[in-house]
Amino acid sequence: MRRHVKRWSVGLIATLALLGTGLLYADPVLLAAALIPLTYVLYGTLSRVPGEAELSISRSIDPGTPEPGEGVTVTLTVRNKDEQVLPDVRVIDGVPEELAVTSGSARTGTPLSPDEHEQITYTVVAKRGEFSFEAPAVRVRSLAGSDRVTRSVPAEGDTVVSCTNVRGEAPIQHSTINRQGSLSVDSGGPGQEFFATRQYKRGDPVNRIDWHHVAKTGEFITVQYRREQSARTVLVVDARPLNRVTAAPGYPTGAQLSAYAGERLFEALSGAGVQTSVTALGVDPGDLDGLVGPDGLPWIDPQGEAGRRGRAAFLFHRLQTEASREVSPPSLEFPASVFADGAGDWTGGGISHKRPPGAAGSAVGAQGPGGYTDPYPGARADGGPTGGGWGRRPIGDGEVDKRIRRLLSRLPGSAQVVLCSPLLDNWPVSLGGALSMHEYPLVVVSPDVVNAASPGQRLAAVARRSRLRALDRTGVDTVDWRTDSPIDDAVRLSLPHLLSDQ
Repeated sequence: MRRHVKRWSVGLIATLALLGTGLLYADPVLLAAALIPLTYVLYGTLSRVPGEAELSISRSIDPGTPEPGEGVTVTLTVRNKDEQVLPDVRVIDGVPEELAVTSGSARTGTPLSPDEHEQITYTVVAKRGEFSFEAPAVRVRSLAGSDRVTRSVPAEGDTVVSCTNVRGEAPIQHSTINRQGSLSVDSGGPGQEFFATRQYKRGDPVNRIDWHHVAKTGEFITVQYRREQSARTVLVVDARPLNRVTAAPGYPTGAQLSAYAGERLFEALSGAGVQTSVTALGVDPGDLDGLVGPDGLPWIDPQGEAGRRGRAAFLFHRLQTEASREVSPPSLEFPASVFADGAGDWTGGGISHKRPPGAAGSAVGAQGPGGYTDPYPGARADGGPTGGGWGRRPIGDGEVDKRIRRLLSRLPGSAQVVLCSPLLDNWPVSLGGALSMHEYPLVVVSPDVVNAASPGQRLAAVARRSRLRALDRTGVDTVDWRTDSPIDDAVRLSLPHLLSDQ
C-alpha cells in the first residue's frame, strides 16, 4: 500500500504567508524568503520511493522444536534486491502473540544499498503448542519521508515453532533398573527369596512344606517366600489455579511446566515398562468426558495400552490448555512445620490441622515424620478394609483435605507416587506427610518459577525452599528443576528413585 504523507504542510503555509506579505508591502526580502519553505515543499512533493523496492526476507529459528520454557533464537535477514538505494527500510517480524520476546528486538530500521542486507536476532520463550510466524511487515519510506510503501513480505525459511510433542527418547539409559515392573514387599507369599516360616495350615502346597524340619522334629511348617507384586507408579500433576503464575511475562506458568514434566515422566516410565497411572488437579472435569470418576478426579489406569496413551495425551493436552491461563499470584504461605517447634495450629494446603500438645514440628514423634499428624487414622497402605479409618467415620472439611482423601482412596497398595508441582503453597507438603504415614514412596519434581530477583519472588523462593526441606524431612525424594536447564536433567534425577529396586 502506497501512501503520500503531507509532512510539509507547514512549509506550504509559510510560503503563502511570506508571498502574500511580500506582495502586500512590495518587500523583495520577504518574497526571496518565501523560497526557503517552498524548497521544502517541493522536496517533500518530489521525493518518491524508487520503483517497487524489491526486498527478500529469510528467517531461521533455532531450535525449531524446543521444550517449554526454552529460549528460541530467531534470526531475520532483510536484503535489498533493488538496483537503487532504499533510504529508509523498516521491518517488523510477525511474532506470534503468544510468544514473548525476552532479548533483542523483532524490528529494525536502516538504509539499504543495492544487494546490502541487514540482520536482526532476538529470542522468544517457547510455550506448549505450535505457533506460526506471520509475514514480516515492511515499510519503505522516501528520503523526505513523505512517500511510504507498506506491505507484507513473506519470509523464506522457518515459519513455525513446534512445542507439541515430547522431544527425543526418554533418558532412561543412565537409570538403574534392577527389577523392572516389580516391587518386593515385606510380606510372605509365593516368590523366590526366603522370607519366613509359619505353622502349617491345611491346604498349603506340598512343595512349600519344610520336609527337613519334619524329619528332624516331626512338626509340619510351611516356608514363605518374599512376595513380589507388580509395581505401580501414579503420576499426579498439580495444575491448580494458584500454580498458574510465571517467573516473568511470556514464560510458561508453573502449572504448564508441571504438566510437561508429568508428560515427560509418563513417556519415560512407559518406555521402561512401568505400569503408570495419571491423574491431575486443577483441570475442568467438564472437558474430560470419560476420564473423570465419581470422586471428580481424572484418572487413567495402565490397562489397555493403545487407548491409554491416547487418553493420556488428551489429558496432558487439556492440562496445558488450562494451565496457560494466568491468574493473580498466590499468597505466600510458609509451612509452619518448618519454623514452629511448639504446639499450635499449622496449615497444610490451606487446611488447618491442630497439632497435639508437645508435638515438635521438626522432629519425628508419635505423630509421624516431620511432626506430621495423620489426618487419616486407620487407613491401610494397601487400600484394604480398615478397622476405624477415615472411610468408616464422617470427617469434617476442616480436618482433612478432600483432595488428599480422594487420592489416597484411589492409590493401589503397591503404588509409588510422583508429584509434579511448583510448590507454591503447603498442599504438597500435606500430601507428602499423608503418603509417608501410609508408606507410599513419593518423588516430587518441582519446576522453579520463583527464581527472579524481585523482592516478592525472593520471598516466594524462601517459602518454596522451606517446603522442599519439609518434604525432605518426611523422607520424600525431591528434584528441584531449575527451568534454565533441560527437563531431561530433572527426569534423569527422578528416574533412579522410580526404576531401581525399592
